Amino acid sequence: MQLSPLINQAHALVSQPKSGFPVQVFHCREQQTLHRVHFFQPTVLLILRGTKQLSGGTHQQCEEGNMLAVAAGHEFPFANVPRDFYMALAIAFEAEDFPVRAAQSSTPKLTMHAISEAVLTLTHQLMALAPADLPPQILASRRKEIASLLTQQELDAALRCPSQPTWRQRVVSLLQNDIARDWRLEEVCRALATSESNLRRHLAREGCGFRDLLEDLRLTYGLGMIQTTALPINQVALACGYQSASRFSERFKQRFETTPSELRSAL
Repeated sequence: MQLSPLINQAHALVSQPKSGFPVQVFHCREQQTLHRVHFFQPTVLLILRGTKQLSGGTHQQCEEGNMLAVAAGHEFPFANVPRDFYMALAIAFEAEDFPVRAAQSSTPKLTMHAISEAVLTLTHQLMALAPADLPPQILASRRKEIASLLTQQELDAALRCPSQPTWRQRVVSLLQNDIARDWRLEEVCRALATSESNLRRHLAREGCGFRDLLEDLRLTYGLGMIQTTALPINQVALACGYQSASRFSERFKQRFETTPSELRSAL
């Protein structure tokens, strides 16, 4: 199977984006350089056009026709480099989509592989469901088919999660259900059945704090919205929990070393 059918489906999804669809399309016509992009879920990136240049110690290139499998919790800087245009599909999985077969410490953070014909076919079938108004359960079952195939082909090493979620992952799972909400630490603790001091201590051991984690999640969510929707920046800011578009742009610039407007102009 060639890449062109998927590219055509991706163009259609860009023109009519679907909220909640398990595949996101990232595209640009000018080079995008992004700093410290965080992946909160196990994610597969299928490069359909152009090149993704990785930095941050790896300095690898993922050319079109290849895919990156990225571990949950991993972050790294990269550039999307067009070849007349750049296009990639991102499929975010749930932790339970992959069996646990390795200790967390031995799990690679990122792996690169050629996109197999079977992965192309299943992704094509999933993308074909985009125009239909299908319940989330059906879309999730198709996503799990791709996960099962990646496991069968032994391409899931970076995608496996520990059997017990970290406190960071537990907090993220709660926050991302309503990212625009004015979250307070005490209500998060109530939902997780723990005390504030206990949660702070656990997060500190995992190298993060509650407020920093919330902002990182909001900015990463905003990054995706800017790249995959045509919503005005002020609406993106509100959807991410920022009442001020200028404040959102300021924090976005500090986080990714580019402004939302500069990023949007490259699409």
